[in-house]
Amino acid sequence: MIKDPERVLRFTLLGCIVVSVLVLTLALFLPKPGTGAAGTKPEASGKTSPGSPRGGTGAPAAIAVEILKIVPSTVAQRIRLNGDVTSRSRVSLYADTAGKLVSYRVGVGTSVRKGDTVAFVDPSRPGAPYAPSPVRSTITGTVISLPYVPGDTVSTSSPVASVGVLDDMQIITHVPEKYVSALRKGLAAEVTLVAWPGEIFPATVTLVSPVVDTDSRTVEIRLSCDAPPGRLRHGMFAVITLVTRESRGAVVVPKRAVRTFNG
Repeated sequence: MIKDPERVLRFTLLGCIVVSVLVLTLALFLPKPGTGAAGTKPEASGKTSPGSPRGGTGAPAAIAVEILKIVPSTVAQRIRLNGDVTSRSRVSLYADTAGKLVSYRVGVGTSVRKGDTVAFVDPSRPGAPYAPSPVRSTITGTVISLPYVPGDTVSTSSPVASVGVLDDMQIITHVPEKYVSALRKGLAAEVTLVAWPGEIFPATVTLVSPVVDTDSRTVEIRLSCDAPPGRLRHGMFAVITLVTRESRGAVVVPKRAVRTFNG
């Protein structure tokens, strides 16, 4: 007979606990059959696991990083527009009476003085004597447009010719309505011309129209361009980069260093 059954029971329970701890320890730390020393399955010859370099060492692949020094800089918001170079001092010439355009006395590019005859219009009617009426220039400048051909019928509201001062040029463009709040006189811009590739000319907004065009939903603006003499010619196509907002002394990081997830 067991003299102290309670003591025997205690030793039995203690032995069971020790055995359980040993079994769990072996199960957690000993490698499973078919695995290597690091607990991973051996790869086939010549192959490496994803993220590991060739050679099968098991070390993670190196990731190249670039370190840049963050310094205060200037950040600007720009919009790109197309515009036309035109004379600032430009007038249209009209006939005094309606009739048939007889002839032009000048051509496009001809220099004229104030009072010079540009064209003749015949206002006579069948049965009436022939009496051509001259169309005279109201300013001194250069003829930049002759929209009709001899024989066309013109009215007193038809511009027979346009004369401009080519020494005083400006650029006209139209800005979408959503940028109206950023437009103001004196706004800085940059201008490039197809005729002078690679050259950038500084420009300044000199006029902002107070009216929004209801058809195109745009606002007309005019710019004065600081270009060397001879660079700007009437009718040229211009590409305008308008600086709508600028922040100085901002902390700037490369755009490629920023990632956006889920908005």
